[in-house]
Amino acid sequence: MAVIVADVRIRMLCRPSSRLLIHRVRPRCDRLCAELAGERIDIFINNAGFGVCGSILETDEAREEEMIQVNVAAMARLFRAVVRKMNAQGGGTILNVASSAGLLPGGPYMAGYYASKAYVVSMTRGVAEELREMHSPVYVCALCPGPVDTEFNDHAGVVFALRGITPELCVEEAMLGMMHRKTIIVPSAFMRLCTSAQRLVPIPLLMPIVARQQKKKLG
Repeated sequence: MAVIVADVRIRMLCRPSSRLLIHRVRPRCDRLCAELAGERIDIFINNAGFGVCGSILETDEAREEEMIQVNVAAMARLFRAVVRKMNAQGGGTILNVASSAGLLPGGPYMAGYYASKAYVVSMTRGVAEELREMHSPVYVCALCPGPVDTEFNDHAGVVFALRGITPELCVEEAMLGMMHRKTIIVPSAFMRLCTSAQRLVPIPLLMPIVARQQKKKLG
């Protein structure tokens, strides 16, 4: 079984010191797609991404643009290419790594990041339905974790307001969700409760709550 993780080669764009030009993202994606052209891919983990935290009045514009290119443009480019490849080869699984942030209607003080992950969730849901209606053998899903104990904090320059789960638990829950063919996978019972409960809260009340949590990340 061929498992491809699209992370390291794209993620080099998102180091805090990086000021690489935006036009370099697509060529990197194109090169990765070319490298995979002759290979069979059974599982593709689309995991390139990073976050920018702070007020829209203060965050670095170049970093915000880099985040959009990596979280949205690179993700979508790879997703389209691999969906088509898998459909032609007769099947496969794609796991797009989103975030529980993508399930919320907005995220003050990380507005761009929340919006970018909402794009991942929405695109995954839409494509999943297209594939279902076309009886495609390709299965796609989005992983939407809350805080996970990885280097994400260092890249975003934040401290999580909630305690994170271990990467091992996140992987275990992702695999379980894939086994059950879920389209949206939210690791941990606590985050599943939170993401379900937020739907019951009116947006004018929810946004100040989210804002307070995000401010805690700024230290």
